[in-house]
Amino acid sequence: MHKTTLLLPLTLLTACETIPTTGKGTCDATRVQNFVGALGTADLGTALLNRSRARTLRWLAPGTMATMDYRQDRLNVRVDGRNFVTGVDCG
Repeated sequence: MHKTTLLLPLTLLTACETIPTTGKGTCDATRVQNFVGALGTADLGTALLNRSRARTLRWLAPGTMATMDYRQDRLNVRVDGRNFVTGVDCG
């Protein structure tokens, strides 16, 4: 495989990164701990984004594979098999 072929996907991924900002976009999971135990719905997701000030939301059900990269603008919402929130954290 030619080396330039490998560099193209890396360049495209870098272009998609979000530049960290202060305020909206910096996740604060302490603001949404009271949602643990709630049923995971689209409306709850919207409320979690607004209250946590995160830019993106990631639902993590049991057995869900997830990347290990840390993103300060992302809120992780862990749910159980019945879709009830078991935990929230940034990353």
